[in-house]
Order: sequence, then C-alpha cells, then structure tokens
Amino acid sequence: MELRLEESTDKALRFEGSLTIERAAELKMFLMESLNRLDRLHLVFENVTEVDISFLQLLCSVHRTAVKEKKNLTIDGHRPDSLRQTVLAAGFVRQEGCILDVRQTCIWKEGWR
Repeated sequence: MELRLEESTDKALRFEGSLTIERAAELKMFLMESLNRLDRLHLVFENVTEVDISFLQLLCSVHRTAVKEKKNLTIDGHRPDSLRQTVLAAGFVRQEGCILDVRQTCIWKEGWR
C-alpha cells in the first residue's frame, strides 16, 4: 500500500492498495498528521484493491475531526469499485449527514451509487 501527500494546490492525499484493519494504525496516523498540518485535504483513491469497514469508520472519524476543527475534507469523484462496494454494503450512504455534521459536508451523501 502506498500513502502519499502531494503538496500541490489541492493538497491531495493519495491511497493505493489495501485499506483494511491490518493497516488501520498506519492509516489513522497518516490521516491525522495530514489533517493536523493542513486546513484543506482532498482524498484520492487510485488502484485501491481492498477496503473494509475499519477504513470507513476511520474516514468518518477524520471527517468529524475536520468539521470540529473547521477544516475541509473532501473525497475525489473517482471511487474505485472496492471502495464504493464496501460503502454500499456497510450501509454508509446517507441522505443527510449525522447530527455532528453541522457544516453539511458529510462524505457519505453523494457519489456512491
């Protein structure tokens, strides 16, 4: 799995490979360190081969932290089948954000079907 932060104008955080429980600690550290350094973070998923619910929960947690700290977290429009299918199977797709989504930026609202 490759993780990298591109310090371009969009501050893209790129993920490749397997995004599962075996890498949860590494993924959490990478996401939180990136969010701590930047006010805007754009997640890009390239060649993602496997995703499990632990990664979805981690994304949700990072988004909640971003909202709380008035930072911006977005997900690229291209969503690999492995990610999209896990989001759908786990029931993460929403019509509205959760009660903590005060800025109306829920990452699970659009583009998953």
